[in-house]
Amino acid sequence: MKKGSLVIVGTGISVAGQMTIITQNHIKQADVVFVAIPNKPGVEFVKSLNPNTVSLTDHYEIGKSRVQTYQDMCDVIINAVESGQKVCAAFYGHPGVFVNPSHRVIEILREREFSVSMEPGISAEDCLVADLGIDPAQYGCQSYEATQFLFRKYTLDPYMTQIMWQIWGVGDHVFKTTTEHKTDGLKILVDKLMQHYPENHTAIIYEARISPFFVSRMEEIRLVDLPSANLNAISTLVIPSLGLPDYNQEVLDALHITEEEIKRNLQHPEE
Repeated sequence: MKKGSLVIVGTGISVAGQMTIITQNHIKQADVVFVAIPNKPGVEFVKSLNPNTVSLTDHYEIGKSRVQTYQDMCDVIINAVESGQKVCAAFYGHPGVFVNPSHRVIEILREREFSVSMEPGISAEDCLVADLGIDPAQYGCQSYEATQFLFRKYTLDPYMTQIMWQIWGVGDHVFKTTTEHKTDGLKILVDKLMQHYPENHTAIIYEARISPFFVSRMEEIRLVDLPSANLNAISTLVIPSLGLPDYNQEVLDALHITEEEIKRNLQHPEE
């Protein structure tokens, strides 16, 4: 392996309170830390662990393509590693969840034979499960980036819990940083979703708390009212399941199991 190295870490959503000891140690031991956290207290906490901290969020600019922004972030990290430094890149939440640059730099640096690794962090989905009391195993769960779901022919299963990420910019194929919120994509998204749900089906707008001093947003709305809802860049749409589907009788017969046996076992599991 070449001398330079990179470890990518996740700071958690609430940063200081959710940052693991392993992540803090990697930050402390690095020659330089590149950080992408959307709030100043979080950045300052990382700086308290390692003063040689450089913000990556400066690469975001109004009207600039996110694709170019991510490439600029990658270039900065790669240049530091190739110069022989021990680099830590710290991303908000989980560094492998909705973080394009982290996966890209790992791919490039491994090809160039540098030491690269990733440590997990608490993601927005982890917070969502805790705040909403959702067990992904109860009904199953489907998770999509909203624009990709809109543009592709996915098969949605309404019996599963649905999680739609980045609904604020749904339909934006240009991927430019903007403060303008257009609802055309939301209206088409709702039309697509309402093919699977009754008109009065309730959905949840979720936003994880970014600090112990804030509370998470968990606002129930009718799914059809989504285009008029107050949304921002961290809003996530959660669509509860319609319930469990019918049993597959062919499978039960092949295994010599009855519905009654399953229901009885769920009510009175063996000790």
